[in-house]
Amino acid sequence: MRRSEQLFLCYGGPKKGCALSKQRLSHWVVDAITQAYRHSGRPLPSGVRCHSTRAVATSWAALRGVPLQDICDAASWASPTTFSRFYRVNVATPHPLGVALLPTSTASSH
Repeated sequence: MRRSEQLFLCYGGPKKGCALSKQRLSHWVVDAITQAYRHSGRPLPSGVRCHSTRAVATSWAALRGVPLQDICDAASWASPTTFSRFYRVNVATPHPLGVALLPTSTASSH
Protein backbone atom coordinates (compact mmCIF):
# COMPACT_ATOMS: atom_id res chain seq x y z
CA MET A 1 0.00 0.00 0.00
CA ARG A 2 2.78 2.49 0.89
CA ARG A 3 3.89 4.49 -2.14
CA SER A 4 5.73 7.18 -0.16
CA GLU A 5 8.22 7.43 2.67
CA GLN A 6 6.20 10.28 4.23
CA LEU A 7 4.68 9.62 7.66
CA PHE A 8 1.11 10.60 6.73
CA LEU A 9 -0.50 8.88 3.77
CA CYS A 10 -3.81 8.98 1.91
CA TYR A 11 -5.87 6.00 3.02
CA GLY A 12 -8.35 5.74 0.16
CA GLY A 13 -9.21 6.63 -3.40
CA PRO A 14 -6.78 6.91 -6.29
CA LYS A 15 -4.10 8.50 -4.05
CA LYS A 16 -4.15 5.59 -1.55
CA GLY A 17 -0.63 5.12 -0.18
CA CYS A 18 0.66 8.44 -1.55
CA ALA A 19 1.94 11.26 0.62
CA LEU A 20 -0.77 13.35 2.24
CA SER A 21 -0.87 16.96 1.05
CA LYS A 22 -0.06 19.72 3.52
CA GLN A 23 -3.58 21.08 3.04
CA ARG A 24 -5.21 17.72 3.87
CA LEU A 25 -3.00 17.24 6.93
CA SER A 26 -3.96 20.73 8.08
CA HIS A 27 -7.64 19.82 7.74
CA TRP A 28 -7.08 16.67 9.78
CA VAL A 29 -5.39 18.61 12.59
CA VAL A 30 -8.14 21.24 12.73
CA ASP A 31 -10.78 18.48 12.63
CA ALA A 32 -9.07 16.75 15.58
CA ILE A 33 -9.02 20.01 17.56
CA THR A 34 -12.68 20.61 16.72
CA GLN A 35 -13.59 17.10 17.89
CA ALA A 36 -11.66 17.62 21.13
CA TYR A 37 -13.70 20.75 21.84
CA ARG A 38 -16.97 19.00 20.99
CA HIS A 39 -16.04 16.07 23.23
CA SER A 40 -15.18 18.41 26.11
CA GLY A 41 -18.40 20.40 25.62
CA ARG A 42 -16.51 23.65 25.10
CA PRO A 43 -17.00 26.20 22.33
CA LEU A 44 -14.28 26.25 19.69
CA PRO A 45 -12.23 29.47 19.94
CA SER A 46 -12.25 31.62 16.85
CA GLY A 47 -9.23 31.55 14.60
CA VAL A 48 -8.07 28.00 15.34
CA ARG A 49 -5.72 26.97 12.56
CA CYS A 50 -3.33 24.09 12.17
CA HIS A 51 -0.39 26.46 12.55
CA SER A 52 -1.64 27.66 15.95
CA THR A 53 -0.80 24.23 17.38
CA ARG A 54 2.88 24.96 16.76
CA ALA A 55 2.81 27.95 19.11
CA VAL A 56 0.93 26.07 21.82
CA ALA A 57 3.11 22.94 21.60
CA THR A 58 6.41 24.82 21.71
CA SER A 59 5.19 27.09 24.52
CA TRP A 60 4.13 24.08 26.59
CA ALA A 61 7.51 22.47 25.97
CA ALA A 62 9.27 25.63 27.17
CA LEU A 63 7.03 25.83 30.24
CA ARG A 64 7.82 22.19 31.04
CA GLY A 65 11.55 22.93 31.02
CA VAL A 66 12.60 21.69 27.60
CA PRO A 67 15.78 23.60 26.70
CA LEU A 68 15.08 26.39 24.23
CA GLN A 69 17.80 25.14 21.88
CA ASP A 70 16.07 21.72 21.75
CA ILE A 71 12.77 23.41 20.88
CA CYS A 72 14.44 25.48 18.15
CA ASP A 73 16.19 22.41 16.73
CA ALA A 74 12.93 20.41 16.63
CA ALA A 75 11.08 23.30 14.98
CA SER A 76 13.93 24.02 12.52
CA TRP A 77 14.33 27.56 13.83
CA ALA A 78 17.76 29.16 13.43
CA SER A 79 17.51 31.14 16.67
CA PRO A 80 15.40 31.42 19.83
CA THR A 81 14.32 34.87 18.60
CA THR A 82 11.88 33.21 16.18
CA PHE A 83 10.19 31.42 19.07
CA SER A 84 10.03 34.45 21.35
CA ARG A 85 8.88 36.84 18.64
CA PHE A 86 6.33 34.74 16.74
CA TYR A 87 5.36 31.58 18.63
CA ARG A 88 5.58 32.05 22.39
CA VAL A 89 2.13 32.22 23.94
CA ASN A 90 1.10 32.36 27.58
CA VAL A 91 0.19 28.79 28.50
CA ALA A 92 0.71 29.39 32.22
CA THR A 93 -2.90 30.50 32.35
CA PRO A 94 -5.39 28.16 30.69
CA HIS A 95 -4.89 28.57 26.95
CA PRO A 96 -7.97 27.96 24.74
CA LEU A 97 -6.31 25.07 22.88
CA GLY A 98 -4.69 23.59 25.97
CA VAL A 99 -7.98 23.52 27.88
CA ALA A 100 -9.58 21.21 25.34
CA LEU A 101 -6.58 19.17 24.23
CA LEU A 102 -4.80 18.49 27.50
CA PRO A 103 -6.05 16.58 30.55
CA THR A 104 -7.71 18.84 33.11
CA SER A 105 -4.95 18.45 35.69
CA THR A 106 -2.28 19.40 33.15
CA ALA A 107 -4.13 22.30 31.50
CA SER A 108 -5.06 24.00 34.75
CA SER A 109 -2.00 23.22 36.88
CA HIS A 110 0.25 25.72 35.09
